[in-house]
Amino acid sequence: MSTTLYLVRHGETEENARGVFQGQTPGHLSAKGKEEAASLRPTLAGMTFDIVLCSDLQRCLDTANIALEGIEHKLVKEPLLRERDLGNLAGTPIKGAVLNETVETEESMKARINTFIEKVKKEYPGKKVLAFSHGFLCRIMQAELEGVTHRDVTLMGNCEIREFVL
Repeated sequence: MSTTLYLVRHGETEENARGVFQGQTPGHLSAKGKEEAASLRPTLAGMTFDIVLCSDLQRCLDTANIALEGIEHKLVKEPLLRERDLGNLAGTPIKGAVLNETVETEESMKARINTFIEKVKKEYPGKKVLAFSHGFLCRIMQAELEGVTHRDVTLMGNCEIREFVL
């Protein structure tokens, strides 16, 4: 049985707007990010899904809670959906940054994502799963699902939804 995964990127954060790395810090939705999340409600209200999995980082939880307001759902915090651990770059400006040994490797992210995909297939066979996560993680996940590199995947917009059949 195929499982359908609806992948959603969180709304804009204050840190995004300032050009600052967040990594696995909580993040704070900006006013625009809250509006983006609220704009998902009509789409989500018209969908059916069996479970909502969400990164346990606050920016994703806030996005999910705003987007799902008034919609019956079961939300489960899922640490495997966390953004890349940016080590000592978290909280620093993106412009001019150079990745270093404190940053989670792409290989580590791929392993984490594949663990998530296998978990979803095993725990939710034939179900519709809505998952809230982060920009780079979503990009790596889509690349893994499609057998391409993340550079071949178009960046997801804030609160964009993409559908995958597992």
